[in-house]
Amino acid sequence: MMRVVLVDDEAPARARLTALLAEAGGVTVVGEAANADDARAVIAQATPDAVFLDIEMPAERGTDLAASLPEPRPFVVFATAYERFAVDAFQYDPADYLLKPVNRQRLAQTLDRLRAKIAARRDTEREWSAAARAQAHLLPRSLPDLPGYTMAARTLPARAVGGDFYDATIVEGRLAFVLGDVSGKGMAAGLIASSVQARWQAAMRQRDLTAVEMMTALNRDILASTEGSRYATLVHALLEPASGAVRYVNAGHPAPLVIGTGGAPFGLDVTAPAVGLLDAPEFADAAHVLAPGDTLVVVSDGVTEARDAAGLDWDLAHIPTLVARHAGDCEALAAAIVAAVCAHRGHDQTQDDVTVFVLRRSA
Repeated sequence: MMRVVLVDDEAPARARLTALLAEAGGVTVVGEAANADDARAVIAQATPDAVFLDIEMPAERGTDLAASLPEPRPFVVFATAYERFAVDAFQYDPADYLLKPVNRQRLAQTLDRLRAKIAARRDTEREWSAAARAQAHLLPRSLPDLPGYTMAARTLPARAVGGDFYDATIVEGRLAFVLGDVSGKGMAAGLIASSVQARWQAAMRQRDLTAVEMMTALNRDILASTEGSRYATLVHALLEPASGAVRYVNAGHPAPLVIGTGGAPFGLDVTAPAVGLLDAPEFADAAHVLAPGDTLVVVSDGVTEARDAAGLDWDLAHIPTLVARHAGDCEALAAAIVAAVCAHRGHDQTQDDVTVFVLRRSA
């Protein structure tokens, strides 16, 4: 059964289309609206397969409404009495265009097109769901239990499959962890992210491999497999639990933040270029010591570049406030950062993948 919403400022036009759809069969009208503002609320609540949308409406045109709908968008069928709007309407990639008064034969053709598009979308969604489950199995089901430290991670793909990844393991008494972000998003980025994560896991099993040697090997493998079309920024680090000493490589990634019990937060700056970007880069590493009570927060650029409706980026200055609010609870802190980013992005939740890794040394 196809679920549709009707948006038209003229009640008789909505009533006529409702009757024609009932006559056609296989369609349920799950909502109606007479203007763009009401339509957004109805569409968000009803999540229809398709929207029949008038173009010329008071306050806001149907084309502007269609352009503002967040992903995943319902299919849009424009309906108008003015043929001159056709060219303008098709730049918004509608499923179809109907002239009013709508006739039965033309509506039947539109419904056939919609059914084909909806069936194809559902097939695609099943494929994405399967890929998302496969990718989720590659992420660690739990993070290592390390005395004196707590840690947590969260990831939220922009689509079902994401280009971000994280991992952590114990190597000869040291904590090794990584957070990476493959350029782009979606299926292609997800496949490469899973590949990079698998290579990182393999490298961690080579216990005599230094961080610089590991990054060099990763760079060579990614460059060979993607031919330079994709790259990954990442932070790879090794922590000595007893001293809190962290040896890390920041390969073109947003600077991880260290928030202490006193003093201003500071970032662990970039030490090397992104992985898979250059043929023979130098992967320098750097060191920092986590003091008791320090919290290390590593995020992907889905956090640092999250934008609101006005185009303003989310302010990383919020992180120390969240650390103070969730002191000692890394799980709550990671969840709070992701929630704050989502709230900042508002309706546009598909900007980029969001990933957070939090590590705290007990006081």
